[in-house]
Amino acid sequence: MKRLTLAAALVVCGFAAHAAPADDMKRMLEASQDAQAYQLGRTHADQLGEPLFDFFFGIAAINAGAPGEGVLALERYLLHFPDNHSARFHLARGYFTLGDDAQAKEAFEALAKVAQGGELYTINRFLDTINSRQASTRPSASAWVELGAGRDNNINSGVLSGQIAGLPEGLVVSPGQTSEQRTDNFGTAQVGVQGSLPLRASTALYGGAVANVRRHAKSEHDVFDQDGVVLFGGVSRSLGRHAVRAGVDVNSIYVFRQQYLKAVTLAGEWNFQADQFNRLGAQVQWSRQSYQNINAYQDLAKTTPVSSGADVRDSQLYNLTAHWRRSFLFTWSPVLTLTVNGGQEKNLKDRPDLSRNFWGARAAVSAQPAQAWTAGAGLSYLLSRFGGPFSDGLNSRRDTGTVLDLNANYALSRHWSMRMEYQRLDQRSNIGLYQLNRNAVALKLRYDTL
Repeated sequence: MKRLTLAAALVVCGFAAHAAPADDMKRMLEASQDAQAYQLGRTHADQLGEPLFDFFFGIAAINAGAPGEGVLALERYLLHFPDNHSARFHLARGYFTLGDDAQAKEAFEALAKVAQGGELYTINRFLDTINSRQASTRPSASAWVELGAGRDNNINSGVLSGQIAGLPEGLVVSPGQTSEQRTDNFGTAQVGVQGSLPLRASTALYGGAVANVRRHAKSEHDVFDQDGVVLFGGVSRSLGRHAVRAGVDVNSIYVFRQQYLKAVTLAGEWNFQADQFNRLGAQVQWSRQSYQNINAYQDLAKTTPVSSGADVRDSQLYNLTAHWRRSFLFTWSPVLTLTVNGGQEKNLKDRPDLSRNFWGARAAVSAQPAQAWTAGAGLSYLLSRFGGPFSDGLNSRRDTGTVLDLNANYALSRHWSMRMEYQRLDQRSNIGLYQLNRNAVALKLRYDTL
């Protein structure tokens, strides 16, 4: 009897000895002490092959930056417990960290079939990243459709009726004129497609197209309806932590179903990932803007047709932009982006009053307050100084614009998302026709194929 009791005691002690390191690693992982848990596991290499030890050691190794060891440990564990959902997730994460996108994608897609809520959201984020990484090594394409609705208290960038500040007496905007500030509900739709074609390991062609429409609820406001089509394409190249690309955009804007503006833009862009927290970039841009005369109306009743006379606005635009993006390891994972830009718009129809020099700045922050939620806010400023007198006896035009924008995004699923937007524009000008404010809110539903 004494021998049996002694043997039983030795067995219990043996199990306790095997469990103790695993329990210690578990406590360290719960305290986010990943490196310490990994080092503890390495000091007990004799326990590799014990399922409980392999489970916690595998997670610790992946978290501590040793995914090869972590994957081997978790693969051993799953031989004993193939239905452990947590182990399968961490193994997929190990494949992802190793860069084995094929196995990681297969593992995450299997998990996504039974996951839900926050877990499904996390899995989909991994799948999205894998798709983005694979796009750099093989042909890829994606598309999206977006529908929206909202309300805008100045759909035409108009002014209040009455005498116009900065202009001679008697120059007024009367109620009912199309230049009077108008408020209305609106609906929007957008469809887009884009893709890339790798030429070699670090070089790829890219291109796509976007079409959008905006319609207003009141029939008399159809003169402010807008449509747009953008075609874009170019070449991109990755050089270590540097990425560059050069491309061309062709943008057509239609007002009241008539082509109002066609702009051809050549752009070059450079980005540099300084470290895991900081990204720097710059862009140089040249645009040829061609305006078309369209049939318009002086009044909303459409009794006084006029020509827009927009062709005198033909111009060339030069713009230089620089930005800094900073990520923080704080709660909600905030990201700060600072941007500055400056340039010149040169009129091509001998109208110096339509030429301008401009510079601007923007500060924006985004964060993830909860899984599936992202929120952002931005503040932009733009100063424009025009080159000639607005009219005989008047000063040159000078505008300053400030824009506050807020947004919140909610991922309904991997493919569906909802976005809420608010924008406030305050523009000051010494010529009252261009002094205005605007408030707009919108709710949008979007479907992405990726």
